[in-house]
Amino acid sequence: MFDGHYLMASRVPIAFFGASPRTNNMGVNALFASTIAGLRNRISHVDFTVFDSALGDRRESFHVDSAEPISLRFLGYRTGRRVHRSENLFQMNLASRLGALGSSLNSGVAAIRESVATLDVSGGDSFTDMYPDDRIQMIAGCKELVLRLNRPLILLPQTYGPFDESLDRASRIVRASTACFARDERSFENLKKMLGSHFDPDRHRCGVDMAFGLEPRTAEAELSPGLLSWLADDQTPVIGLNISGLIGNSPTVGREKYGFKGDYRQIISDFVRWVLSETESRVVLVPHVMTASGQSESDAWACEWLKSQFAGEDAERILISPTSIDQSQVKWLISKFDWFSGTRMHATIAGLSSLVPTSTVAYSDKAIGVFESCGQGREVFDPRVLGTDEVVEGMKDSFRRRHDLKMSLGEHLPRVKEQAARQMDDLADIIQNLAHASVN
Repeated sequence: MFDGHYLMASRVPIAFFGASPRTNNMGVNALFASTIAGLRNRISHVDFTVFDSALGDRRESFHVDSAEPISLRFLGYRTGRRVHRSENLFQMNLASRLGALGSSLNSGVAAIRESVATLDVSGGDSFTDMYPDDRIQMIAGCKELVLRLNRPLILLPQTYGPFDESLDRASRIVRASTACFARDERSFENLKKMLGSHFDPDRHRCGVDMAFGLEPRTAEAELSPGLLSWLADDQTPVIGLNISGLIGNSPTVGREKYGFKGDYRQIISDFVRWVLSETESRVVLVPHVMTASGQSESDAWACEWLKSQFAGEDAERILISPTSIDQSQVKWLISKFDWFSGTRMHATIAGLSSLVPTSTVAYSDKAIGVFESCGQGREVFDPRVLGTDEVVEGMKDSFRRRHDLKMSLGEHLPRVKEQAARQMDDLADIIQNLAHASVN
């Protein structure tokens, strides 16, 4: 078990990739806050350098839990065509080959070299080549940079894959890492396959998503009087629904990119139509990626489209939560619902970890493992294998069983939260051992 006696006496520099506090993705922000808070509470004098998408070298303070704000150093990291910028991976790779000179020329390379370890969470589920952009270049590139600098790389609990042409590249990375955590049993099996004969149970472990440890914070000051009155009314059920702009803003992307049999827009609209016609429930649409309406991945835009499909009294029973609230406030809001369904993975983790009966309309294999870890595998509805009507019927059934689901979550969630705390202890132990080694 972690014992921080040595670390209380010394500065412990740690570099951190894959999550930061100023993204529009509340899942990524949740991973940032949970990781920083968990280690801050276990390691005195920890000094984080967080790599984010902004420019330059900055120091800012952030609330990551109910304690005092923590001061953090931020450095930019990006890919792209502006290869002259010091934040660009191309420049960092060049500097990594120049020894001490490279560190003096590039602050990012210097920060990695000086750190006891580099942590990387890959946004929880971005260590894959399934996304319709070149995200894999950024996600894999920073890991390869750390390894090229011969520094310890720790992959925090995350999903591994699916991979197509990047499988060999990803496998080389996990084999060379100091430690790798998976966030569920299915992903752990993928990790073991990638490791092959390199698998070591002391270095490669099954954990849970870091966001299970996120502290909620009240959002009352940010919510409309109407929404607050709904949450205060314990006689009328309130359903929360997260719609992914990644899929919901384009009528064709679900079928063309993810191989959907079911029609995502029709699934969501048919389900809400059933709720409004057959139950007394109210519906709160909850964006979890807060990009502005009109942008391709904007959840708010998808929510606005859905609400526009209803009129009159039906429309009055639908509200959209504000995009001004942060990850901890979104979790607080979701915790108030009687039942929740989401497509964004970390929106559903906010529900599961708050003991809210939760289902998901999934677009990849990453959801099933997380839900199974909470004993809720039956609540995953996958339009890649189910038709539109089958998904809608599954969601209806899940809502009807919400009281049973809450009891089931109550049985499984304590174990998951214990595992979340234990993996933070394990992570602190690994860092402690690396810190000892660095001074011996």
